[in-house]
Amino acid sequence: MKGKIAIVGGTLIDGTGKEPLEDTVILIDGTKIVKIGRKESVSISENFEKIEASGKIVMPGLIDCHVHLTGLKGADPLRWVVENRLLRAVRSVSQAWKLLEHGFTTVRDLSENGLYLKKAVEEGSIIGPRILAYGRGLGRTGGHGDLRRDIYEMPADVVKELHPFCVQCDGIDAIRREARALVGKGADGFKVFVTGGGTWEKDREKDIHYTVEEVKAVVEEARMLGLRVCAHAECLEGVKIAVEAGVDTIEHGDVLDEEVCKKMVEKNIIYVPTLSIYYVGPWAVEVPEVQLKSFRIAHKTGVKIALGSDAFTEELTPFGKYNIGEIKRMVDAGMSPMEAIISATKISAEALGISDKVGTIEEGKIADLLIINGNPLDDITILLDKNNIETIIKEGVIIKRT
Repeated sequence: MKGKIAIVGGTLIDGTGKEPLEDTVILIDGTKIVKIGRKESVSISENFEKIEASGKIVMPGLIDCHVHLTGLKGADPLRWVVENRLLRAVRSVSQAWKLLEHGFTTVRDLSENGLYLKKAVEEGSIIGPRILAYGRGLGRTGGHGDLRRDIYEMPADVVKELHPFCVQCDGIDAIRREARALVGKGADGFKVFVTGGGTWEKDREKDIHYTVEEVKAVVEEARMLGLRVCAHAECLEGVKIAVEAGVDTIEHGDVLDEEVCKKMVEKNIIYVPTLSIYYVGPWAVEVPEVQLKSFRIAHKTGVKIALGSDAFTEELTPFGKYNIGEIKRMVDAGMSPMEAIISATKISAEALGISDKVGTIEEGKIADLLIINGNPLDDITILLDKNNIETIIKEGVIIKRT
């Protein structure tokens, strides 16, 4: 139940990039943060429940901009389609909880399940992070979401109906039709597969899957309703197409150069690098140098970088534990711990178009906060252990308190 909460004595990392503020009081009334200040300057009335945070860090809830709450357990693509979708739906409830208990109070989901998980969370039927649900991504026949190949020989209609994170559509008219169908299901935005993803020989990362005109059609459909578009784009040419079309975020962006990064800065297009995925499964390499180079070019050029993990199956990307590992990957790639926290909060909220509501701890914002035992500015790995998160508050509700 939402009430009145006073968080007393903690050191505040507010997500804006300001220097940490020690010995603070944060007052929460209902869902909102109503007052922030040093302890000596803020009076606390008796009807506020006090949470003692002396010696702790108070920071915004984390945001993962790229998850697939598919309910998948294994890594075999055949099972993604043939496994019972009700079983997958039930599993996805557990996946959502694991994200929240690791500090993610908001996620953008790119799968069919997210459309329904979002409703269940909002009505209070299940406990999970706030979900911005984009539904299944728009992809071409013979592309990243098409399993009709090699030994599988899956019927086209089965794949189109049951694939957990991609729906096939070819040409501008079909793209518009599927985008509008997603809107009818309550989608908060669209994902478009501009390039391949490396799952088979006709799905290479360097392959272009949609033209500029097709991607522009997705963007146009989004703009008519005030929605946003994220683009799966792994090669440089694919990123250029997505940037020209005017998408809001570039997902993966394995190959970037300074020129395209400058255009991203000009257009305020945010980069979601998903570094962790290059360390697992068939994508794993000893050191993903191409991806790390692109990350560093973007960082140096001033591209806004948001956190996205690409968690999609328990076997390869165990939910929660894997997602939070992305923040360390960003530090390892060259960000300071403060920059990584800003990326995982403020910039991620901007990427999702909700920075007026969440992403920073400021008066008037929704009360999504974490109280941390240990200082992640000194050691970012503090955040990797969920046991170091002593308190989780989402929309003014105490989810966890130890």
